[in-house]
Amino acid sequence: MQDVELAIAFGRNRSDTNWKNEYLSWGEMVQRLRSLRRTSETMVDYDKLSVPNKGKLKDGPAFVGGLVQGGRRKKENVESRCLYTLDVDHADSDFLFMVELVLGGYAYVIYSTHSHREDKPKYRIVIPADREMTPDEYAASSRKLAANISMRYFDKTTFDVHRLMYLPSCSIDAKPVFIESDGEPITVDSILSQYDDWTDPTSWERHPGEEAHRRTKAKMEDPKSKDGIIGAFCRHYSITGAIETFLSDAYEPTSVEDRYTFTGSSSHGGLVIYDDDTFAYSHHESDPISGREVNAFDLVRLHKFKDQDDNVGDRTNVVKLPSYQAMIDFAMKDSAVMREMVAEEFGDMEDLDEEQIDWMAKLERNKKNPKIILANARNVELILTNGVFAGTLAYDAFKNTEVVRSDLPWRRRERPEADYEPWLGADDRRLQHYIGKHYDIKSSDTIKNALTEVVHSNTFHPVKSYLEEQQWDGIERLGRLFIDYLGAEDTLYVREVTRKMFIAAIKRIYEPGCKFDQMLVLVGPQGVGKSSLLAKMGRQWFSDSLKTFDSKEAGEHLQGAWIIEIGELAAMKKAEVDEIKQFLSKESDRYRVAYDRMVSDFPRKCVFFGTTNNHNFLQDTTGNRRFWPVTVDPAKRKLNHFTHFTEELVGQVWAEALSLYKAGEALELDSEAYEAAKTMQERHMENDPREGLIAEYLSTPLPDDWDERDEWSRREYLKQPTGSVPRTRVCVAEVWVECLESPLKALKPWEARNLCDTIRRIPGWRDRQPEKSRFKLYGVQKAFEKVLP
Repeated sequence: MQDVELAIAFGRNRSDTNWKNEYLSWGEMVQRLRSLRRTSETMVDYDKLSVPNKGKLKDGPAFVGGLVQGGRRKKENVESRCLYTLDVDHADSDFLFMVELVLGGYAYVIYSTHSHREDKPKYRIVIPADREMTPDEYAASSRKLAANISMRYFDKTTFDVHRLMYLPSCSIDAKPVFIESDGEPITVDSILSQYDDWTDPTSWERHPGEEAHRRTKAKMEDPKSKDGIIGAFCRHYSITGAIETFLSDAYEPTSVEDRYTFTGSSSHGGLVIYDDDTFAYSHHESDPISGREVNAFDLVRLHKFKDQDDNVGDRTNVVKLPSYQAMIDFAMKDSAVMREMVAEEFGDMEDLDEEQIDWMAKLERNKKNPKIILANARNVELILTNGVFAGTLAYDAFKNTEVVRSDLPWRRRERPEADYEPWLGADDRRLQHYIGKHYDIKSSDTIKNALTEVVHSNTFHPVKSYLEEQQWDGIERLGRLFIDYLGAEDTLYVREVTRKMFIAAIKRIYEPGCKFDQMLVLVGPQGVGKSSLLAKMGRQWFSDSLKTFDSKEAGEHLQGAWIIEIGELAAMKKAEVDEIKQFLSKESDRYRVAYDRMVSDFPRKCVFFGTTNNHNFLQDTTGNRRFWPVTVDPAKRKLNHFTHFTEELVGQVWAEALSLYKAGEALELDSEAYEAAKTMQERHMENDPREGLIAEYLSTPLPDDWDERDEWSRREYLKQPTGSVPRTRVCVAEVWVECLESPLKALKPWEARNLCDTIRRIPGWRDRQPEKSRFKLYGVQKAFEKVLP
């Protein structure tokens, strides 16, 4: 035989991942084939073994009759072949004769396999070629050689280009067969020329035991009818669509419809598409799907991810292959596939349109079972911002509450005319039921947390929105609001306190909790429209129902209120008025909201107006600075706010107030208005009918021996005073006993406080410092002193 260098890959066993290429002459290769490896078991023992155990026992040194790149024995790594290697599993008595008949004159070796028995002969044939063959040339010519001998003798998988052959081995008591034929290498081109067109894989010889694709496709389930990700992928992508989208570099179309050529192949048109573009079968030997009938999903899987299966056993279930999971992941990232899957899963849902399908396709799914929607925050947030919930859930930052803007799947809104209404406690439970039923997500914590995230991501402030929608026309109206519409006196004081109140209302929207402890009090008869004017200014954020100043209940009432009217001040007891004063001074309210775990601070976003029809509504002299009385008179009003004060004008007043706030106007009164406020506060003090009597008592000059006189003597003197010493100090007990002629033991604490207030109101008298002094007859008492000129 001529000296031909042969490139042959050798491995230590079938699992070797580092096959090594060697270059041998045919003679050197024959010598290796003569080397026999005997194993320790007998033939009888071997025959009793299971198929897997037989495989383990005979596993050993092996070769591939060609050049393997990269060390791994994979079909795509076989660069060329120089040896024909054929497995003979079904030899009979005529077999050796047929081989000699066809291969006479050519070099070849026949050796028996480990399973060879005299009554059931099994051989391997190794034939050198006259040149290197491409994988497709090998597939075509090896099949033709086998067919010339008789295809029925050979194993149906023996034509795989990456097929390994074990070097000779046998049991300890076996009689191996080794036949060598001298001759020339077989001429590859002479075999290929026996085809009309060997590059057409559909014309290649076929083993009768091969599962012909024409029969197989009739038995295969239509992938488009499958549930889940595979069905969705195959419904969206036909074979042609998958090639054009993902494998355009792997296949080229031919002039024949439904035929493609694998670009790494030396043959052409070997990929055949069947059954309305549903299945494909590749005859290209170097194609990753060679010899398989595949749907679109498996076509892409084997091309893109087959390498991941290198270290997995041949009998591993497909769904457990790394390539399968990788393809599932790949398909789940395809929005078109996920849209197809959604359309299948939720096709019975009402109003399932393209927009619905689009967002539902983005739901994250279990990679092992893509029909399962993951119970994570991202998915619940996606559900709560799309579909039936699109634009529905929000957070009212003014009222500090979750709201709904449209109907919910389980209930209609109670006030559809309103822009929104509160999310109810029952809605929490019904939301969990809805998501559990439709998406099989049942984690209450996940749903609650996602709901919180969604509503707060849609936070809005209705009062800010209203204010910023107004465009001021530049006409000043704010300071004259109570003058024009309620008949208040047109003074600097009235204009200034009106401005300050509404600027404060603006400031508490943009700076919640800012310091402002004033209350403008509208004083006037019933029916003038005090409350209704305030209600117009407060719009839907007006409240007149604050009846208690208990920290928690009152604080909760303030949420959602901007302009708050406290009515009937005159009817309140002094203790209640004192409570109001303390309440006004607070800048925030601290309490625990129902169903919340923690106490929270709520900075105030409101201002307070008072209304009364009693002119003398202030009951003591302390803390009155907080009240700005404004007297109104319906006879003096210029405009009727019931008819004239339109929504547009309300907006103009607020726009002016916003402009003044932005300009930085302070909330404190200037000196002139401050003094006027003090005068107004004094004017509206509750009168004590005894005040004149007490004032006269305090102004009466005393005799030199006043301190030496007893109670009776002092009373007698006051009936006809003749002294000349001015009184410089006094206590309540003196006034009660001497002026009012009442027994000291009858003086109640509340009466004492009232007398203190009365003394303070009398011009020229004030609290003495230090506060207490010793008085003859009365001991140590709180003292008042005359202000000296």
